[in-house]
Amino acid sequence: MTSFPDFFFNCSCDGSDDSGDTNNCPKPDGLSVYNLTNTTATLSWNDNMNSSLYQVEYGPLGFTLGSGTTTSVPHTYANIENLMPQTQYAFYVNVYCNDQGNYSDWAGPYSFVTLDYNPYCDEPTSFNLSLFGDSLGFDYVELDWDNGADGFEIEYGLTGFNLGNGTIQTSSRTVNGLTAETTYDFYVRNDCSNYDYGYSNWVGPLTITTESLPSNPNCIDPTNFTSLGTGTNTDGSKYFDFTWTHPNSQNSWEVARIMAGTSFDPTTAYIIATSYDSVRLTYGSATSGQAYDFYLRANCGGSNGYSGWVGPITVTAQ
Repeated sequence: MTSFPDFFFNCSCDGSDDSGDTNNCPKPDGLSVYNLTNTTATLSWNDNMNSSLYQVEYGPLGFTLGSGTTTSVPHTYANIENLMPQTQYAFYVNVYCNDQGNYSDWAGPYSFVTLDYNPYCDEPTSFNLSLFGDSLGFDYVELDWDNGADGFEIEYGLTGFNLGNGTIQTSSRTVNGLTAETTYDFYVRNDCSNYDYGYSNWVGPLTITTESLPSNPNCIDPTNFTSLGTGTNTDGSKYFDFTWTHPNSQNSWEVARIMAGTSFDPTTAYIIATSYDSVRLTYGSATSGQAYDFYLRANCGGSNGYSGWVGPITVTAQ
């Protein structure tokens, strides 16, 4: 962690000499900062004018008045957000004097340094693809994490993008509208602003490549087609166990079997239909020691048709 001189945290100077002021509207004094986090701060000051209008301007330490971020508030403090962690900032403030009809001179600068973490908002943990369902497709990813707060922000973009230049999402852990066969970086942070505690630090990047464009967008290809083993039934027939993942809308599939190493022709393959995504298929014609290639596709019915064939998985009969 970088160390900064103490005066950056506690400087109470206002940056000007009162003897040189020509404005009869007294400027605020007692500038200070509290509720400091990695991205937020409460700027505070004193004023004897009982005014209901103050202007605050803030920016990176050393910024020139007129080039910073300005906000107006009706009380002697201002909550500011979207700061950068462990960064030096300064602020100025003036007051509107009702009886004189003008603003005071600027008081400041008052300098401070944001923290490198948020003591009031913990970071997400275990950031990864969701472990439930089909979490990766050609145009979406479903993300998951632990240690969440009431709100969150996901920021994503093409791999290598700089934080702050990506796309922000806050409403769902599933990110849609992605491009097939494209690599993205994803970040997440907890949003504790409902309690005025700002945001946690960003966690990431999580780098993910979307899947290939399906042959039929109306019937998505199954994924994670996996052999769970093979064996012999008591009648001498051979069984083969498989499982796969798929969109929730799918409930019917076809499994095709051919001799391993031969060209796949669906019109001549041995095909079994099933409505289970973890299935044991029995073949009386399978031979011990023979290797077979298996393919899988979804049957989405009606005008939606079939997905593309997925595979092969090569399994040797036991």
